[in-house]
Amino acid sequence: MDKRIVKTRTAIFNAVFEISADKDLDKISVVELCEKAGINKSTFYLHYTSIDDCFQKCFGFFTDKILKLSESIDYTDVANAPEETVDKMLDVVEDNMELILKFKNSVLYDNSVRILKQKFLVSLCEANNLNIHDNYHQVSKLTFLIGGCVDAITQNLPEFDKEELRNIMVNAIKRKKY
Repeated sequence: MDKRIVKTRTAIFNAVFEISADKDLDKISVVELCEKAGINKSTFYLHYTSIDDCFQKCFGFFTDKILKLSESIDYTDVANAPEETVDKMLDVVEDNMELILKFKNSVLYDNSVRILKQKFLVSLCEANNLNIHDNYHQVSKLTFLIGGCVDAITQNLPEFDKEELRNIMVNAIKRKKY
């Protein structure tokens, strides 16, 4: 990807997170965002159609990595040998820690995490051909595991002890096999 695009996107994402620490999304203006990001309005509109579109792409930047990960997770592996899956999840968090920390201070954070959990569950169920009607137990277990793992990671930020989190998560998942 062109370095200028990456630089512009990073500046815009940082500005969105910084401004949204104090304001709801619908209170942020394009002018304010552009000033904070150090870009002009034409550059903003080259990449986005609106503030909402900008946030959706910003949020999508995170969720795409997580959802891509969910496509490669096998339910049986998670239930019986979760180490590799937990390691991959924690790697994604570690690789994006700077932006995640900025996002955590945003007024958009809580709702976005709820949406992320739901999308991750849906993606994981689709990848494993699970549905709530035929696989109630497995879907319920995944719902519990996803919620617990995401909360264990995010609630303690900015503290992030990858190895300790890994051990806690793996031990909790392996506690009882179904």
